[in-house]
Amino acid sequence: MKEFIEAFKALRHAPRALWLVIFAFAFDAMAYFGVLPLMKAFIGQDIGIRPALASTWVSLFTGALTLVMLFVGKPTEGYLGIRKSLILALFLSFTGRILYSSAPFLGGASMLAISLAVVALGEGILQPVAYAGVKRYTTEKTGSMGFALLYAGLNFGAMLVGPISAKVRTTFDEPYKAGESALSGFNAVNWVCVGVTAFTLVVFAIFMTKKVEAQVVRGEGAPAKVDDPEAGYRSAKKAAPAPGKSPFKDPRFLFFIFALLPVRTLFAHQWLTMPEYVLRSYPHEIADRMEWLVDSVNPLIIFLGVPTITALTKRFHVLSMMIVGSLVSAAATFLLVPGPSTAMLITYFVVFSIGEALWSSRFLEYAAELAPEGRVAQYMGVANLPWFVAKTTTGFYSGVVLEHFVPKEGPQSTGTMWLIYGAIAMISPVSLILASKWVRSGMATKPGGASA
Repeated sequence: MKEFIEAFKALRHAPRALWLVIFAFAFDAMAYFGVLPLMKAFIGQDIGIRPALASTWVSLFTGALTLVMLFVGKPTEGYLGIRKSLILALFLSFTGRILYSSAPFLGGASMLAISLAVVALGEGILQPVAYAGVKRYTTEKTGSMGFALLYAGLNFGAMLVGPISAKVRTTFDEPYKAGESALSGFNAVNWVCVGVTAFTLVVFAIFMTKKVEAQVVRGEGAPAKVDDPEAGYRSAKKAAPAPGKSPFKDPRFLFFIFALLPVRTLFAHQWLTMPEYVLRSYPHEIADRMEWLVDSVNPLIIFLGVPTITALTKRFHVLSMMIVGSLVSAAATFLLVPGPSTAMLITYFVVFSIGEALWSSRFLEYAAELAPEGRVAQYMGVANLPWFVAKTTTGFYSGVVLEHFVPKEGPQSTGTMWLIYGAIAMISPVSLILASKWVRSGMATKPGGASA
């Protein structure tokens, strides 16, 4: 706790660039999470794409964003630097969102495809560059707190947009349905998010000057230590090849990360299935506040819960927390099996979010601890591969399942849908429990790994 407080105090003297990076990341997240939960419904209603196929569009978009992050984001920062990279990313997101919001009036599906590609490019550049910026503008002592604030900013933006989205959407829905407005509630939210992105771009471009960008703390451009005459020689040396085996040749590691694939599909359902489930199955007083639940409850609990839960459970083994956390997240889905119930819906979001808070903060910790020296970054990159698979593939079936069990018109069988998804998610904790002794031994034999 003492180190935590000291690190937080030290951030008072951090460069202005750090706060501008966090600002850009948080407010861009506000726009991103304002659009994403409504994307499937917007594509189906306003663009005219069959609802069963609309989820596929969403999955292709989120998958493309991840690919851009992996192959474009980091090189962009190396070529352009933090300032120009973030301005480019925000400009692309702004342009893409204008095209996306204009698609119902200009170009339809063709414009939609172009707009999603542009937004994916912008978002895919922004996220890794923001992380690079936090590292560059913090010291080793304040780095963990800087990354924590970046993560907090992401959740703050997502939490803030929920009530705004609900208000805007319901305000425009009635005139649209009455034929008095060409702008649907979904698209009105899209245009609000265009404005949020424009505001973020203007503020960042004005205040993130070249002089502010140059106040580097770590990395290339940072002031050399006067008591370290070999610093220049060391930085010029070619990095030695990373020792240890590849993560793709580590069976324990691969089993562990892919065992979490089933429970990760529930996270994709938060924007592929949950919004339209609430809109179709609940009374107006709940449906009109859908974003309060879908957009805001989870980020609020993660924002408040992750630091607290991590501190309280630090003494427990990482694998134990992964089993418990994934079990809680998966089991929460069964609360929805009896059928639509406002009390159970709210309870579901709370319990699901607590489960996420239990295991999400420990996941990359396990990847880092299992990795041999020199391959930590590679292991952590591969650890995110199942998330890419989950959010890319879930959309190929979620739309069909939703239309079958929760059609917009006609009898619904919502409980069956959630029973299927809950059963799929339960594969994760059950697999980890059955293989826990084998997986745990991989950490026990690693020098410096966590004890059993």
